[in-house]
Amino acid sequence: MREHSQYLVKVSEELDVYRRHLLFEQELTYQQTQVFEKVNIARAWLKEGYSDSKVLDLLRTDEKTRLQERRAREVMAIAYELYADIRLNRNPDGLKLLYAEIFKDAAQLVLSEAQKAFKEGDRKGGSELMKTFKALNAEAAQLDGAYDAKVNDLSGKKKPTKVVIKRVSKNVNGQKQDDFTEEAHFEVKE
Repeated sequence: MREHSQYLVKVSEELDVYRRHLLFEQELTYQQTQVFEKVNIARAWLKEGYSDSKVLDLLRTDEKTRLQERRAREVMAIAYELYADIRLNRNPDGLKLLYAEIFKDAAQLVLSEAQKAFKEGDRKGGSELMKTFKALNAEAAQLDGAYDAKVNDLSGKKKPTKVVIKRVSKNVNGQKQDDFTEEAHFEVKE
């Protein structure tokens, strides 16, 4: 058993309290409410793009939080664990998907404006808005990876560099039999 297992159990129990509060709207005590507010402050700083070390410094020095180093690390870990959107923003693919969603939302707004323009009889304005709509959708699809043409090479090898086919003739019970064997040498992908 690890040396600090009781400490880990304590932090995990605290995390469960905040999960129940978020999911089931369970009431928090005054002290838990204070900590939960600090978790939300840390989440806001992380979403703004501050680095982990900067958030730790702010948690220790800001007037609203004033935490010790160890507690600041706990609060930041709880913020990461409770709110998946922070992790999504930190992940490069998650950030890419977030931008794709922004482009999709913008495309829907442009589409509604184009439909209004067509209803009002403004065909030129509507067609320009439709071009913008198509461009935004194409950008979103590009970010989503809809145009990625990935080849699934399950063998993990490139083209063969040398292929040797051997023909062996055998005489079995007076009958001639040909056996073919094939050897292939592949380059391994790096």
